[in-house]
Amino acid sequence: MPGRFTFYCNKKEGNLAFFDEVEAKHAVQVLRYTVGDEIHFTNGEGLRMRGVIESANKSGFQARITESIAVERPAELHVLMAILKAGDRMEWACEKITELGAASLTLFQSDHAERGKVNIERMKKVALSAMKQSHGSWMPQIQVSTFKDAVEIFAGIDSKHIAYCGEGEKVSMLTLHLPGAIMIGPEGDFSVKEMEMAQRLGWKSLDLGKQILRTETAAVAVAAALRLR
Repeated sequence: MPGRFTFYCNKKEGNLAFFDEVEAKHAVQVLRYTVGDEIHFTNGEGLRMRGVIESANKSGFQARITESIAVERPAELHVLMAILKAGDRMEWACEKITELGAASLTLFQSDHAERGKVNIERMKKVALSAMKQSHGSWMPQIQVSTFKDAVEIFAGIDSKHIAYCGEGEKVSMLTLHLPGAIMIGPEGDFSVKEMEMAQRLGWKSLDLGKQILRTETAAVAVAAALRLR
């Protein structure tokens, strides 16, 4: 049911959908949507809808819902990525991982990483924009964590793998499947202490091949390999 543009409704009551000032700026001021126009939108929680605009101004608009379809969530893909010093590189990864339908993106501090800061609200805006542009219906959960909490949060998932450049037995990327979780470390790799902690919780070492990838490239490459099979 996707139209040329997909918008995000931040509130739904009965057969009415409400859109905030940000969506109004795009729809009403930039694209010149007006009362009576048909619009396609999602709530980011699995509902894809079609409706007709009933009122619109610069501060927001509302539409009467004419069709609503529940979209099944894709097999869950959880991406865990070390926090980077360069915020634009994290935003790029967030955008691409959202387009690939990830259920969550967890950004974590790592022993060998340069200390960076995460603007969580900015990351959520990037994810929202990517979801709309790719006509998605599910917003990924974006969260910041310590390494310890990150490996513990997803310890209950059967298929969980941590990319590691060091020695030891490793699993080929070709054997991965969904639902699952993948963990990508900093360009300085994980510390021995971090690997021991992850392995105690059942995380398996993952071999990404001979080519050395930057953190954000590795995260997107593995996510794409899993999602696009």
